[in-house]
Amino acid sequence: MKKNNTLEEIAAFLKKEPELTLLCHARPDGDTLGCAFGLKDLLERQGKRITVLCPDSVSPRYRFLSGGELLGGTPAGKVVCLDMASPEMAGSYRALAEQADVVIDHHATNSCYGRLNHIDPEAAAAGEILVELAGLLGGLTRKAAEAFYTAISTDTGCFQYGNTTARTHRIAAVLAEAGIDLAALNKHLFQTKRKEEYRLVARAMETLRYFSGDRIVTMRISLEMLAETGAGADELETISSLPAQIAGVAAAATFKETEPGKYKVSLRTDGRIHGGQVCSLFGGGGHRQAAGCFMEGEYGAVEEQMAAALAAELERQA
Repeated sequence: MKKNNTLEEIAAFLKKEPELTLLCHARPDGDTLGCAFGLKDLLERQGKRITVLCPDSVSPRYRFLSGGELLGGTPAGKVVCLDMASPEMAGSYRALAEQADVVIDHHATNSCYGRLNHIDPEAAAAGEILVELAGLLGGLTRKAAEAFYTAISTDTGCFQYGNTTARTHRIAAVLAEAGIDLAALNKHLFQTKRKEEYRLVARAMETLRYFSGDRIVTMRISLEMLAETGAGADELETISSLPAQIAGVAAAATFKETEPGKYKVSLRTDGRIHGGQVCSLFGGGGHRQAAGCFMEGEYGAVEEQMAAALAAELERQA
């Protein structure tokens, strides 16, 4: 395994490079995007030329970070991968990620694939690491603070998930002191929903199926549901946490159909079992309480496979 570098070493490298490409992972979430645009603002203020690349489209919820800027173009300069456990997560930019000069991440499964790496599995979000790095790059700006708050708050479920720590709250306080409007950001990120989301929730809740004495629940979101409700990326991002809110549920698996017979599985647990370990059985991974993988086949069969794996892990922890 390669060396895990200090933030001082990362900062020294970034300071001497005139041009950098910041790479976000596929199906970008608030953490990878918040890290990229917060770091972009800090580096551009030092006169550097910065390109942000992302292999997939950005949810409308997060487009305020870029000011409407498209995340495309030609890579230039050194490459920095943000919130990306492996090059595979870069999707169509995988080859670029494999040549990463810097990797900053909080996933314990990260193999330190960059020339320089700073991996902190104790961080609730990669955004926490970027806030600390900002102190070595001249300090926070309000714009960067908004981006880093987006990164941290979305990866912690607005500070409700089990990965939230005292450190997380201390860092959030630093961001608040930078002058961001917490109420406005929280309303935009967590309290503003389109009517299409409620339509999708109503349809998806009809598919709930319980296993292992109601401790495990599954939910399906089919292509047909998406077409009928008009729901998009924003709705898919938030809906996975809903079945896990049911009293007594230890694990909830949401199957989102991406192509006929192909599913992106989002797993949420209450901590009794390690979701990342279960998803690793199917080629995925993640954290204890939030993880994911891809499965393919007839829905009933893949649903049963996941339910059986979760039941086995639940019994081992009993």
